[in-house]
Amino acid sequence: MHAAYAQEAQPQTVQRIEITGSSIKRIAAEASLPVQTFNEKDIKRAGVTSATDFIQQLPVMQGFTVAADSVGGGGGGLTTASLHDVGEQYTLVLVNGRRIAPANSGTTIDINAIPLAAIERVEVLTDGASALYGADAIAGVVNFILKKGAAPLQIDAKYSKPQSPGGKDKSVSISKGFGDIEDDGYSVFLSASHQESTRMKASQRDFAKTGIINFNDPVTGKPLQFFNGSSRSIPPNVTIRYLDAAGAKKSVNVNPYMKINGKCPPAHVDAFGDGQCYFDYTSTVEIAPEVQRDNAYGSASIKLGNSGFKAFTEVSLGESHVYANIAAYPAEFSLDKSSPLFAKYVAPYLTAQQLSGMTSATVKYRLQDLGGRAYDYQSKTADIVAGVDGSAMGWDINSAFTYSTNKSPTNYVGGFPLADKFDAALASGTIDPFPYAQGTMPAAMVDALKATQYIGNYSNTDIKMHGFDVHGSHELFDLPGGKSQIAVGADYRKTSYSEKGNDAVSHSEILFDSDQTPFDFTRHNAGAFTELLMPIVKDLEVTGSLRYDSISKLTDNLTNSSVGNNQSATTYKLSTRYQPTKTVLLRAAYGTGFRVASMKQIGQPLADFGVTGGTYNCPLSAANGLANHPLAQYCDGRNQLEVWQGGNANLKPEHSKQWSFGTVWEPNASFSAKVDVWNVEIRDAVTSVSESLIANNPNKYIDLYTTKYKASTGVNALAIKLMPINIGRQENRGIDYDLLFKTKLGEAKITNRLAGTYMLKSRFTTPGTNDQWETSLNEYGSNDAVTFRNVVKASSTYELGPWTHTLTANYRNGYKDKHHDIDNCAVTTNDANQDCVDVQLEVPSYTTFDLQSQYHVMKNFDVTAGINNLADRNPPLSLRNTGSHQLGYDPRYASPVGRTFYLSGSYKF
Repeated sequence: MHAAYAQEAQPQTVQRIEITGSSIKRIAAEASLPVQTFNEKDIKRAGVTSATDFIQQLPVMQGFTVAADSVGGGGGGLTTASLHDVGEQYTLVLVNGRRIAPANSGTTIDINAIPLAAIERVEVLTDGASALYGADAIAGVVNFILKKGAAPLQIDAKYSKPQSPGGKDKSVSISKGFGDIEDDGYSVFLSASHQESTRMKASQRDFAKTGIINFNDPVTGKPLQFFNGSSRSIPPNVTIRYLDAAGAKKSVNVNPYMKINGKCPPAHVDAFGDGQCYFDYTSTVEIAPEVQRDNAYGSASIKLGNSGFKAFTEVSLGESHVYANIAAYPAEFSLDKSSPLFAKYVAPYLTAQQLSGMTSATVKYRLQDLGGRAYDYQSKTADIVAGVDGSAMGWDINSAFTYSTNKSPTNYVGGFPLADKFDAALASGTIDPFPYAQGTMPAAMVDALKATQYIGNYSNTDIKMHGFDVHGSHELFDLPGGKSQIAVGADYRKTSYSEKGNDAVSHSEILFDSDQTPFDFTRHNAGAFTELLMPIVKDLEVTGSLRYDSISKLTDNLTNSSVGNNQSATTYKLSTRYQPTKTVLLRAAYGTGFRVASMKQIGQPLADFGVTGGTYNCPLSAANGLANHPLAQYCDGRNQLEVWQGGNANLKPEHSKQWSFGTVWEPNASFSAKVDVWNVEIRDAVTSVSESLIANNPNKYIDLYTTKYKASTGVNALAIKLMPINIGRQENRGIDYDLLFKTKLGEAKITNRLAGTYMLKSRFTTPGTNDQWETSLNEYGSNDAVTFRNVVKASSTYELGPWTHTLTANYRNGYKDKHHDIDNCAVTTNDANQDCVDVQLEVPSYTTFDLQSQYHVMKNFDVTAGINNLADRNPPLSLRNTGSHQLGYDPRYASPVGRTFYLSGSYKF
């Protein structure tokens, strides 16, 4: 605020810049919209090694994709930003104020692609901005401003190591800037960085090393057990389907190892008395993947004579590898009655009726001796911007062309057997899976098993975006408060999304796999906007913006046809800023937005999407009144359900309303307080019904049940369909606050900061309805997620001479965990009876402390040492069993790394 008054005294000495949320150049003071700004020093004090780590620890961020989601949770190497838990698809991420190619078929950006070493500052607009930036800025904007211009040669290096094994990280970067655009007529900035993070295994953390979790009932104190094992076991279970004497379809399970040895093999549990041994797959997975990232960034500008313009270009190149290992391959294959293996291991344990009436035998085998399923999620990004910036005839003009690509191959590093090779080895007897527990298979047989695997590329995702934008601002007429200003702009972009399987393995060549359906879509976005700033009186200004967007239907490049419908909308925003005194500022805004679903949500044909994360009793049961349903015959007791995923060409666009109001109070130079209340309402929100809702409410979602034919078994299995629909409504409301207090203690300078978000409302209508409200606020909701009422970050910095010490506290409140009922039977009594019980834990709050000390060795050399999670706080117990493969805690809300030490240095030549 004080900067604005300084500008009144000496306007010619203050440079005007664009601030995120407006296209009008102005003084970098508090504006009518809430923008949080973080500079390079803030980022370094956070002790992070990637842009993702910094963004995801901000209190305003909830509901994003974390690195752990790449371990069986569908993350695919992606990490994202999500403001206020409205959703990552509603948070627009920009680089230098412009879009880059998304990481999926929508507009979501992979934050990993942003080079940390090149970031000058980050601006986070916590209010909707669709009327300026386009449809997907409903929740707000994260704008990464990268470095430009002259800078000394700088080398930064960092090494971090957890106290417990795994999770080491090292990074190095180098940067240099040349020239001054005003004095030399040109400027150039270059940087390059490299980062490596080692994997963490579940076995390296006591709280995550097993899916068999013993705990006490929070109400009665009675010993209980939670288990989310898999029926695909080592050695295998066998499901025999047969017709009884009356011709009715029946099934029975046999585990030959348990029959021979009288017990299940190690790392397995006879949990439900259904003849199967359930594998504790959690013991074999990772809790964090191995990561390698390389980035190069360059920016350059040159004066175009005396025209008042400069030409500029920005180039960013990146390559990353996320190496994720999940549980060994869960294969299923058929076993013929004439097979010697059937005669030896299965037939002796069947009744005469089961044997004579047998229609199929399905072997459910975990190929542990082949090793875990190892993925290399690769990403190659290239972002090129070229344009002009300057002034002419009173207009500040900026225009540029953008070309951006994201190529993301998924490579199999190990653990996936080819069907023909596996079947041949099984038929010849070189592989016999039945008698050998984990780790006991003879070496020659293990070699024969490994010889069946496929290593190489599995699929390729290719995303391209190119476009053009232009905007300019100009002073208009005089008002009592000063000059009014107008901005106008337009933009166009074409985005293509292609996803194709490798021909070598895209047609079920991998055992128990399904055909990989290719996609190749293109769509066009065009928009135009205007923004008007009016200083009504000296202390009151009003800003209005209006935007029109047109988004085309999809072009299916494989069939040369169209999918979906053309969509368009006009959105607007009004905001005001009132400063009655030098110490108080009041601001408010109201706006609208709209968003069109992603290309896959609209155009994807029904395609195989693996199996559910959770294990469920047959939903089509007599208890649910569905025993006579035609699909009930495909139930095989307790199991993971097969999953299909597809699009919906009839999806309507989502529409939103956003408002905010707040205040900034700065009574003196030592204290400031910012408080903003915000609200986002979305109608016709697009989402899929979660697997747990489908499984636990089969009558309600019976239309989402179907079957999936598996070529390896020759039978149909019960499956669910995850398909997007316009579910109705979504509402989020909360308060953001940021308090800053500075003081002196002798010669030392102390800075204290308290920032957080307090959620007032977070609710959504049950998928398929528009009047049945649910919430995930402080509880694990049917959307398989939690919205936290309180997320807080507090820090205190002590600066004396060359030393700077910072202590930071990070807090999330507790919540009600996922509810497991008796029918679900995920929790049982921890005794011989193993009775199913109803339980819902109260997950406690989670607080960690970070300590950092920086020593300014000399003018051009700084050394920083720190400890993250100073108290070595473990994540709290959670019985979540959907999403990523980690169990025992929720990796989205608590870090498994533990106490971590780091050392970094920065040297400027």
